Amino acid sequence: MTLTKGYEVPILGQGFVRYIDHLGDDLRIVETARISFKSPSKGEEADKKLLMYLFKNRHTSPFEACNISFNIKMPIFCMRQFVRHRTFRLNEWSGRYSELVDEFYTPEIWRFQDTKNKQGSVVKTVDVPEDHIWHQENHDIAKSVFEFSYVQYQKLLERGVAKELARIVLPVSMFTEIYVNVDVHNLIHFLNLRQDPHAQWEMREVANAMDTIFQDLFPWCAEARKTHKLKLVE
Repeated sequence: MTLTKGYEVPILGQGFVRYIDHLGDDLRIVETARISFKSPSKGEEADKKLLMYLFKNRHTSPFEACNISFNIKMPIFCMRQFVRHRTFRLNEWSGRYSELVDEFYTPEIWRFQDTKNKQGSVVKTVDVPEDHIWHQENHDIAKSVFEFSYVQYQKLLERGVAKELARIVLPVSMFTEIYVNVDVHNLIHFLNLRQDPHAQWEMREVANAMDTIFQDLFPWCAEARKTHKLKLVE
């Protein structure tokens, strides 16, 4: 599949990961490595073999020669985890400049706190009426908070309060949107961390969507990551 600008992977209800453009390809990574010893291409098979060697032995700089730009819409609580990866170059929709939209993330399945992992959660199977009631009640509680907070946000704006202050009454479930650019080396590092089973489920959904686009654009790199199962971080 050849991606075109605007190709979109839906996530988290109203969210998405959208492909914007990219620089380079698998062959560019190989060419970047070959300049070290001024060696021309020796054909596709040899080029792919070299890329696998680079990945396996963690020669990371050639993987920084290529990058992808994404447009991502996700809840603010996901964005807080996303920006922990300081190798991203990004710009976010600003609530200082524009009025925020009434869009909030509500999970389809509510999870319990994991008693063994303080930062983790576990899924409660929905198989009896009591479980359905529990999930519905959680949904209703969240919806009432979202509706109340957005109404109060509108009231503050109507009273002339600045956008940058009025937004403080809104919860982290609200969707935000970014443009972000990342090189292949650091994207792989991000995917290794955020696709891990211990990562928050919502963040795994963001990472999985980015990975779908990455695999299409850089199939050799994706194969190397799958084959060697190494974290390309140095």
